[in-house]
Amino acid sequence: MPRRSSLEELRCALRIAEPNTKSLSRYLEETSEHVAVLVGVEREALEQLVGKPDREVGPKLEALLHRRAEAQEARRAERAAQIAGSAAEHLARTAVWHEGRAHLDPSILFGAILADVGHRFIAFHGGRAFEVRMLRHTLWSAGEALSGHDDLAAWVDAEGLHFRWKNGRGGLNFLSQHVPTRDISYGLHVYLTPPVHRPSAHRAQRPPRRPISLGDEVVNMTLFA
Repeated sequence: MPRRSSLEELRCALRIAEPNTKSLSRYLEETSEHVAVLVGVEREALEQLVGKPDREVGPKLEALLHRRAEAQEARRAERAAQIAGSAAEHLARTAVWHEGRAHLDPSILFGAILADVGHRFIAFHGGRAFEVRMLRHTLWSAGEALSGHDDLAAWVDAEGLHFRWKNGRGGLNFLSQHVPTRDISYGLHVYLTPPVHRPSAHRAQRPPRRPISLGDEVVNMTLFA
């Protein structure tokens, strides 16, 4: 029965292979089924390498390993983008508006929203009221410094991003940061929809009806419910 193989064992076999030997060929004879699963190819593709010298087999196995690593990184990046995007939506849903400020949940702000390293900055959109941009590494550093405060409060407004702790005795304010043009497409956008204040719709009152003269008598027309 073919023995199992692992990625580390495969890498070790590649390191010790000699160009003019067939050590990799013999290795694949014993492990082709499991190596095929590891690198994501059909078993037959590996069996075609059996009997060939290491100088031919080695580069092809290394290329398969590289392709596998790229595919894994693409899946990881996609998953991180999904996590950060969901966190941005959650942060927007849980934001509490008060006097032009959007109060934010620090655990989300310093947590899953920073999951995707592909985002160079986070942009907070407060409708037409403001747009505040924070570089991702700035938020990450702030989280490292502030996450230990149990009473940490955070909000964003037209003046930037603000933090307070110890009942306001401790504080930190960030202005909206400049984002280089080359990075403008690598942002995560948080759309904080401010509440809509509609003027009270007071029903216009009709002026009282003037008395109607009916001959010698005056009658005030009134409808009783």
